[in-house]
Amino acid sequence: MGGLITYLKPVYDPMVVLGYVFFIDIAAGILVDLIRNDDRLRIRKLLIALAFLALYFTIIASTYIIGEHLGDADESLYIVKTLTYTFTYFYVSNTIRNLRLLAPNNKPLAFLDYWLGLQVIKRLPDLAKFLGITNKQKDDDRND
Repeated sequence: MGGLITYLKPVYDPMVVLGYVFFIDIAAGILVDLIRNDDRLRIRKLLIALAFLALYFTIIASTYIIGEHLGDADESLYIVKTLTYTFTYFYVSNTIRNLRLLAPNNKPLAFLDYWLGLQVIKRLPDLAKFLGITNKQKDDDRND
């Protein structure tokens, strides 16, 4: 086990960052369930979230291991960083969305939630087209 940990040392920091952001997101989600939704803590939901974190860790470790075995350790670290930024973006976006549910009148949170959501659509033109088509189809279906 020690050998594996030593081997994965170059991707330790991205995994730690992802772990921190994950736990902040989970805490915000639990607070929304307990305070806003007046619900109880659901272990199943927590286990699913932990499974996703394990999946992300597996993706990051696998990317590094494959790249390193192919002789592209530097390139694989670049991909690991890109994946970490991407996963972190979605976790932070979800955390802000949860915090906005806790404080619906908080304008900075509303702005950040709007801005982060807008940035995904601006960066992915195909997604924007799809969402535009989907929203147009929903509007057409409602009018029928």
